[in-house]
Amino acid sequence: MARAGARRRQRARLAEQLIARAPHAIHALDWDALDAAPEWMAWSAAPLEALQLQVGALVLAPDIRLWIDAPRLSAAERALGSPLLHALLALPDGEMLPRDVTPAPRIERAEQVAPSLRACGAGVLLAAVPAGALRQAATLLLTPTRPSPMAGALARSLVARAAQLAARWTTPTPTEAA
Repeated sequence: MARAGARRRQRARLAEQLIARAPHAIHALDWDALDAAPEWMAWSAAPLEALQLQVGALVLAPDIRLWIDAPRLSAAERALGSPLLHALLALPDGEMLPRDVTPAPRIERAEQVAPSLRACGAGVLLAAVPAGALRQAATLLLTPTRPSPMAGALARSLVARAAQLAARWTTPTPTEAA
């Protein structure tokens, strides 16, 4: 019973987000689609943007670890927060993603950091949503981008891992802020 109530609340939050931010998308969705939506689709704009940044940073962590210039590192720290950035930089090599797991932007200047992290993360989030009307609705909630070509299962795994890292190193977590 509690699970059904939680599902109804999430479905209602998602419907509210879509009505507010992408009203024309709601007409293409049915109850089953809303039930199948990942939890993050029901989040408000700020925590959803934070998740995009976190997922993008996890994907781009191997590149970020190579940065030696203060402007890009400072921009990453502003976008992610110091604890999360340091946690990413401290990840053991075995926990880093391969560089070719998804197309990733080349970040050469500080002003590219946040938009690139956000776009990369949005691509992974979209890849985690099954193709169809639900993905089209998710596209309207995220930074304008295309889904990553990575497998949906890998994308869902990355999203979960980024959320776990963020929960460990940031306060509040995206689910608490939603």
